[in-house]
Amino acid sequence: MFDLLIIGAGPGGIALAHHLNQAGKKVAIVENDKWGGTCPNYGCDPTKMMMAVVEAKKHAEWLQGQGIVGEPSVKWEEMRARKLNLTDPYEKEMLKGLEKAGVTTIYGTASFNRNGDVVINEKTYQAKQYVIATGSRPKNLAIKGSEFLKTSNDFLALPHLPSHMTFLGMGPVSLELAQLAHAAGTKVTIISRHEAKIGHFDQEIGDVFIASLKSEGIEFIENVSINQVVQKDEGYQITDSKGFELETGLVVLGIGREANLKDLALENVEVAVNAHGIEVDEFLRTTHPKIYALGDVLSKKEGHLTPVSSFESTYLARLLTGKEEKAITYPVIPSLIFGPTKLAQVGRISGEDIKVKMLDLTSWYTYKRINAPFAKIKIAVNNRNELVGASTVSPLADEVINLLTVMIQQKISQAQAERMILGYPTVASDLEYYY
Repeated sequence: MFDLLIIGAGPGGIALAHHLNQAGKKVAIVENDKWGGTCPNYGCDPTKMMMAVVEAKKHAEWLQGQGIVGEPSVKWEEMRARKLNLTDPYEKEMLKGLEKAGVTTIYGTASFNRNGDVVINEKTYQAKQYVIATGSRPKNLAIKGSEFLKTSNDFLALPHLPSHMTFLGMGPVSLELAQLAHAAGTKVTIISRHEAKIGHFDQEIGDVFIASLKSEGIEFIENVSINQVVQKDEGYQITDSKGFELETGLVVLGIGREANLKDLALENVEVAVNAHGIEVDEFLRTTHPKIYALGDVLSKKEGHLTPVSSFESTYLARLLTGKEEKAITYPVIPSLIFGPTKLAQVGRISGEDIKVKMLDLTSWYTYKRINAPFAKIKIAVNNRNELVGASTVSPLADEVINLLTVMIQQKISQAQAERMILGYPTVASDLEYYY
């Protein structure tokens, strides 16, 4: 009998296992794929490792004729090899860390039986409490020829790229992977079912980001709902019901992700789920009193992001060890889409008590220094002159948004910002001028 059995060894599940193990709990953790989960193996880490190469290429291009001589190029095979060398050992390191700490590790697919126990590889395990942290998986399309569609996992495993690739969907997966392929010399098309907009981001700033991708040569096709994929001699043909057709070397899905609930048999323990994932209360407790859940498997309004899962694991560890009695309260959470030019947003940028202004930062020294082609930010300030939200697009948007997240969370006013001395010239030294 374990004190706690965790299903899913992603960042949230592994962090929780270590927290509870250190608190003296008898912990087991189950995984049926790679130890470490999606982020380090298939998502955040490998894609950003490859994106660093693309960013270096683009930064050098911006400084052509200003000290940089010779045009850089990206070779997919070498970029992918760099990714493999740096991220592939992660799985073994995560497993080794758990075992060394004394956490029981079980490889296999877990499901609940009607007694409320967990069955793995035909063996039954019991625990006082359970946590579901199975994350999410790429969504598929229920269309004819769907077996020919590739996921982001498939994309990262490609030894070589075709001359033309098509991405379905306007989510971060499509937008980031498309940039990797394009930088490596592949012609890239992104197809959107609706108008080309980026969900959950300010449209005006999002449009600037899309315009930057178009200026690089990435093609966008709007208002097309693909309903069939047919294999051809040298690739695939995709069509819709209105006469659209396109031949391409590969079709990659980027229409989002869905909660990974397969095989859990949650109906046996009456855990409530909806179209977005597992339903939990403000204590991350499911409708079964002994079962909790965290991370991307949840139905929630907060972002399905690795740091959010880690935040929930820290909260749940405190709750399950009696160090926390209050409901979970989330801080402000930034969102990012990476590339040589990045899109980032945090907080609120609309509301009755909010003043919003757009700043063109392109001529600011921070961006002139790297010769960035453009940089814009939309800032929201409340009636107490505190920053409450921002949306920005620039090569430095990731650094800017994290600094603004801290300022928003700490309710730092303009007067307080002006009393700080920050390193110059950096993105931090620009902060007081955003108000």
